[in-house]
Amino acid sequence: MFRRATGLVVLVLALASAAPVRAAPSAVEAGRTMAKRDCSQCHNITPGGGGSWTSAPSFQSIADRPGQTAAAISAYLQKRHVQMLRDNRPKPEADAIAAYIASLREK
Repeated sequence: MFRRATGLVVLVLALASAAPVRAAPSAVEAGRTMAKRDCSQCHNITPGGGGSWTSAPSFQSIADRPGQTAAAISAYLQKRHVQMLRDNRPKPEADAIAAYIASLREK
């Protein structure tokens, strides 16, 4: 019985290691992708970016605000705001976009 169980474990491990492993995109990259799709109509989302054609602040200026944190940005994105086209985001989306914005912070 022990040999059969051991053989089964070895077979399962061999099959698992043969399966292709796909790395999930980082939160920052996922956030950048969402921002490009959903936020760039009004915000300048590029690193070092200045203002945009609207009064929406650039992601760089949001990131560089004194005391700004990814948690604060995420909380903001999860609330409803009249000015934003896509607001009231689910936490995972808000966290990803916030991670991207926070990554722009100039150290």
